[in-house]
Amino acid sequence: MWKVCKYTLLDLARNRFAMGYTILLFAVSTGMFMIEGDNTKALITLSQVVLALTPLLALVFTIIYFYNQYEFTVLLAVQPIGRRSIVLAQFLAVSSALLAAFMLGVGLPVLAWAPGAVGATLLVSGAALTTVFCAVGAWIAVTQRDRARAVGIGLVTWVFLVLVYDSLLLWLMFAFSDRPIEPLIVPLAALNPIDLSRMLIMLRIDLAALLGYTGAVYHQFFGSTGGMVVSLLALMLWTALPCWWAVRAFARKDL
Repeated sequence: MWKVCKYTLLDLARNRFAMGYTILLFAVSTGMFMIEGDNTKALITLSQVVLALTPLLALVFTIIYFYNQYEFTVLLAVQPIGRRSIVLAQFLAVSSALLAAFMLGVGLPVLAWAPGAVGATLLVSGAALTTVFCAVGAWIAVTQRDRARAVGIGLVTWVFLVLVYDSLLLWLMFAFSDRPIEPLIVPLAALNPIDLSRMLIMLRIDLAALLGYTGAVYHQFFGSTGGMVVSLLALMLWTALPCWWAVRAFARKDL
């Protein structure tokens, strides 16, 4: 498994997308800090960009890379290597490469301009989103035979989580405003990894006006520290489940 991961990483090191991704994140992060005079405001603005951009690029790149490596994957599958090891190795390699790109592109400017707890929380949230959407992308790529269909499913998933999900929660809140639905909103909010990452950042900054409805509910129920722990645990589960589903699907797939 580790040899497959090693050679996949070597291939990714020459990938132009990974290099361009790093440069894009570095340019955006540096620009935010240079434009904003207040580092806290720059972090808040940068977090919104990271929460939208990182999941999209991680998801689409993982799906496309898995399809580009299909012939190599089939070749590996006929070797005395377990199928589970193949998928896990490729997932680890892709997620590690994108994590390195994120840490270089965002981590270096954050460490230069805003070292501290808030900056570290932003990096943890972005890294968690990277691994989550790499796992989701791997699952989609393994279960779908058509590349265009897989990319379409990935884009629809991203649009739903970024734009639609909070709107549905707000509609639910107003539709049942006369009933105590906050205990229901808490588990529902955990179904969106982007909301969970946003709450990690905003709970650390402790700006209630910027938390959004789901963040305000988490703050009310768990407080800042408890809310961050719950969010981190939920993000770990968001990574583990799609990764396990991808491994299971590939082990049963007819190549």
